[in-house]
Amino acid sequence: MEEILRTIELEFTILEFHKKFVISRVREGVVFSKKQVEDLIEVCSDFYKSKKFVYISQRVNVYNVDPTVYLNIYSVKNLVGIAIVSEMASSLKMANFEKSFSKVPFAVFIEMEDAMDWVEELHAKATL
Repeated sequence: MEEILRTIELEFTILEFHKKFVISRVREGVVFSKKQVEDLIEVCSDFYKSKKFVYISQRVNVYNVDPTVYLNIYSVKNLVGIAIVSEMASSLKMANFEKSFSKVPFAVFIEMEDAMDWVEELHAKATL
Protein backbone atom coordinates (compact mmCIF):
# COMPACT_ATOMS: atom_id res chain seq x y z
CA MET A 1 0.00 0.00 0.00
CA GLU A 2 1.11 3.55 -0.65
CA GLU A 3 2.76 5.59 2.06
CA ILE A 4 0.50 7.54 4.43
CA LEU A 5 1.09 11.22 3.66
CA ARG A 6 -1.04 12.63 6.45
CA THR A 7 -3.43 11.46 9.17
CA ILE A 8 -6.27 13.66 10.42
CA GLU A 9 -8.61 12.80 13.28
CA LEU A 10 -12.07 14.31 13.16
CA GLU A 11 -14.72 13.86 15.82
CA PHE A 12 -16.41 11.11 13.80
CA THR A 13 -13.57 9.49 11.79
CA ILE A 14 -9.85 8.98 11.32
CA LEU A 15 -8.57 9.83 7.83
CA GLU A 16 -5.36 8.47 6.28
CA PHE A 17 -4.36 10.42 3.18
CA HIS A 18 -2.40 8.68 0.43
CA LYS A 19 -1.39 9.95 -3.00
CA LYS A 20 -4.45 8.56 -4.84
CA PHE A 21 -6.93 7.77 -2.07
CA VAL A 22 -8.05 8.52 1.45
CA ILE A 23 -9.02 5.80 3.92
CA SER A 24 -11.70 6.71 6.43
CA ARG A 25 -12.42 4.68 9.57
CA VAL A 26 -15.65 6.05 11.03
CA ARG A 27 -15.93 5.70 14.78
CA GLU A 28 -18.28 3.28 16.53
CA GLY A 29 -21.90 4.44 16.93
CA VAL A 30 -21.68 7.49 14.65
CA VAL A 31 -24.70 8.59 12.63
CA PHE A 32 -23.04 9.53 9.34
CA SER A 33 -25.11 12.32 7.80
CA LYS A 34 -24.90 15.46 5.65
CA LYS A 35 -22.85 17.39 8.25
CA GLN A 36 -20.12 14.71 8.34
CA VAL A 37 -20.01 14.60 4.53
CA GLU A 38 -19.60 18.38 4.41
CA ASP A 39 -16.69 18.11 6.86
CA LEU A 40 -15.10 15.33 4.78
CA ILE A 41 -15.47 17.31 1.56
CA GLU A 42 -13.78 20.30 3.16
CA VAL A 43 -10.83 18.29 4.53
CA CYS A 44 -10.38 16.21 1.35
CA SER A 45 -10.65 19.28 -0.90
CA ASP A 46 -8.02 21.02 1.20
CA PHE A 47 -5.64 18.05 0.96
CA TYR A 48 -6.15 17.00 -2.67
CA LYS A 49 -6.87 20.45 -4.15
CA SER A 50 -7.65 19.48 -7.76
CA LYS A 51 -5.90 16.07 -7.77
CA LYS A 52 -8.15 13.09 -8.44
CA PHE A 53 -8.75 10.71 -5.50
CA VAL A 54 -10.87 7.79 -4.31
CA TYR A 55 -12.63 7.77 -0.94
CA ILE A 56 -12.32 4.41 0.83
CA SER A 57 -14.48 3.67 3.84
CA GLN A 58 -12.86 0.89 5.83
CA ARG A 59 -15.79 -0.23 7.94
CA VAL A 60 -14.31 -1.79 11.04
CA ASN A 61 -16.87 -0.26 13.42
CA VAL A 62 -20.67 -0.34 13.50
CA TYR A 63 -22.34 2.96 12.60
CA ASN A 64 -25.32 4.29 10.64
CA VAL A 65 -25.21 6.01 7.26
CA ASP A 66 -27.93 8.24 5.83
CA PRO A 67 -27.81 6.98 2.21
CA THR A 68 -29.08 10.30 0.86
CA VAL A 69 -25.62 11.78 1.61
CA TYR A 70 -24.49 10.29 -1.71
CA LEU A 71 -26.99 12.27 -3.80
CA ASN A 72 -24.89 15.43 -3.99
CA ILE A 73 -21.43 13.90 -3.76
CA TYR A 74 -20.91 14.30 -7.53
CA SER A 75 -20.27 18.00 -6.82
CA VAL A 76 -16.77 16.96 -5.67
CA LYS A 77 -15.26 17.11 -9.18
CA ASN A 78 -11.97 15.36 -8.33
CA LEU A 79 -13.64 12.42 -6.51
CA VAL A 80 -13.33 9.53 -8.96
CA GLY A 81 -14.90 6.81 -6.81
CA ILE A 82 -16.10 5.52 -3.46
CA ALA A 83 -15.09 2.12 -2.11
CA ILE A 84 -16.48 0.37 0.94
CA VAL A 85 -14.28 -2.30 2.52
CA SER A 86 -15.62 -4.54 5.27
CA GLU A 87 -15.67 -8.12 6.45
CA MET A 88 -18.98 -7.63 8.30
CA ALA A 89 -22.03 -8.97 6.45
CA SER A 90 -24.28 -6.21 7.82
CA SER A 91 -21.91 -3.49 6.55
CA LEU A 92 -21.65 -5.10 3.13
CA LYS A 93 -25.43 -5.36 2.88
CA MET A 94 -25.86 -1.69 3.84
CA ALA A 95 -23.10 -0.61 1.44
CA ASN A 96 -24.81 -2.40 -1.45
CA PHE A 97 -28.00 -0.48 -0.61
CA GLU A 98 -26.07 2.84 -0.39
CA LYS A 99 -24.54 2.13 -3.82
CA SER A 100 -27.89 2.81 -5.50
CA PHE A 101 -27.77 6.42 -4.26
CA SER A 102 -24.30 7.25 -5.60
CA LYS A 103 -23.73 9.21 -8.80
CA VAL A 104 -19.98 8.41 -8.80
CA PRO A 105 -18.43 4.94 -9.27
CA PHE A 106 -19.10 2.96 -6.09
CA ALA A 107 -17.81 -0.52 -5.25
CA VAL A 108 -17.95 -2.84 -2.28
CA PHE A 109 -15.06 -5.11 -1.25
CA ILE A 110 -14.20 -7.58 1.48
CA GLU A 111 -10.42 -7.18 1.02
CA MET A 112 -8.49 -3.90 1.01
CA GLU A 113 -6.19 -5.32 -1.67
CA ASP A 114 -9.14 -5.60 -4.08
CA ALA A 115 -10.10 -1.99 -3.33
CA MET A 116 -6.50 -0.92 -4.10
CA ASP A 117 -6.69 -2.65 -7.50
CA TRP A 118 -9.96 -0.79 -8.20
CA VAL A 119 -8.34 2.53 -7.21
CA GLU A 120 -5.65 1.91 -9.83
CA GLU A 121 -8.29 1.07 -12.47
CA LEU A 122 -10.22 4.26 -11.72
CA HIS A 123 -7.12 6.42 -11.87
CA ALA A 124 -6.10 4.86 -15.19
CA LYS A 125 -9.55 5.69 -16.62
CA ALA A 126 -9.56 9.18 -15.11
CA THR A 127 -6.33 10.12 -16.86
CA LEU A 128 -7.65 9.26 -20.33
